[in-house]
Amino acid sequence: MLDIFGITGAQFQTFFLIFVRVSTMLFVFPIFSAPQIPIQTRFGLGALLSFLLLRTVPTLAPFTNLLALTIAILAQIALGAIVGYIASLVFAGIQFAGELVDLEIGYAIANVISPTTQQQITIIGEFELALATLVFLATNSHLLLIAGIAGSFNLVPLPYIHIDPSLAGNVVAILASSFDIVFKIAAPAAIALFVTNISLALMARVAPQMNVFVVGFPIQVTVGLITLAASLPLLATVGPQLFDQLSRQMDTVMRSLR
Repeated sequence: MLDIFGITGAQFQTFFLIFVRVSTMLFVFPIFSAPQIPIQTRFGLGALLSFLLLRTVPTLAPFTNLLALTIAILAQIALGAIVGYIASLVFAGIQFAGELVDLEIGYAIANVISPTTQQQITIIGEFELALATLVFLATNSHLLLIAGIAGSFNLVPLPYIHIDPSLAGNVVAILASSFDIVFKIAAPAAIALFVTNISLALMARVAPQMNVFVVGFPIQVTVGLITLAASLPLLATVGPQLFDQLSRQMDTVMRSLR
């Protein structure tokens, strides 16, 4: 049996599969996947977590051929990508809620480059995403993701995954809950701006000589920003509940893959 630095060939193969799953999750998980975190840091963190988990994961029997090992590696990549995607839906919903508010206010025409995704994003969408990130870190919810990585090896043991028919239904249910997040966060400002637009439309009917477009834009901005400021504590209240729900969603998805 090959011995590498005191690690047998079977242990090395087990470590490599752990490393593939952990690294894939870190490259997709929110916060950890941010471009500000160098790739070397993510690989280093993945290697460290994999080394710690190696003592808790049962050592696999050595693979007899390259095909079996390749299938096992692809299974870990698929699991990490699916679970990471589910984890990112919460932040995608929060960002989309901010974009809806931008659309109502009129800020949607001014886009900025998000430092998190390196893509164009609206101003309030980026603000909501940054605020959600701060709440996520302040409530130590990032530790839930690390705990989810460790727990995945109990729920879905190495080396393969078995897709349950309930997976599609679970993913659809989680997508529906992400739209619920959008409604909870965007509703106060969206409703206030909708009422403002209705009021401006009635004013235009009553006083046709008034230039509603000139008067309406500053009113929309003022109402939108005031409502947004008043609803900011809502994110601090709803955020921890969403992040706690995130761990249960990850658990549900992983149970569909074992």
